[in-house]
Amino acid sequence: LLRALDVDRTADAAADVYEALGVVYNVSRDYDAAADVFRRAVELRPGDYQLRNKLGATLANGNRSEEALPSYRAALGLKPKYARGWLNMAIGHSNLRNYSEAARCYLQTLSLNPEARHVWSYLRVALTCDERWDL
Repeated sequence: LLRALDVDRTADAAADVYEALGVVYNVSRDYDAAADVFRRAVELRPGDYQLRNKLGATLANGNRSEEALPSYRAALGLKPKYARGWLNMAIGHSNLRNYSEAARCYLQTLSLNPEARHVWSYLRVALTCDERWDL
């Protein structure tokens, strides 16, 4: 992959290489290295909402949910109707025990993707943890 940088030095090609490296590092569970290369890719393609989401997911996978939230916010700032971004934001808030905010994000996910039936169970857990018995 790194040889591809020698062949094509355009920013977009480099971002593609860094993104691919990020996926490889993620699969091998080297989340710090994955986050580093995803950050480089985001620097080269700051308007790519999916890269920002991948960076956030990588940070969350490495038990860094607090650091992941700004990446999710940036992704959603670029594409507000990105259901996967809302779901990841909700999971991040749940990991941080911000259950009411998690529930809000799960509801947003469901409004954007009503077919995501699995999200209902996540919402139920967040509301239970938040002791929202009235709902």
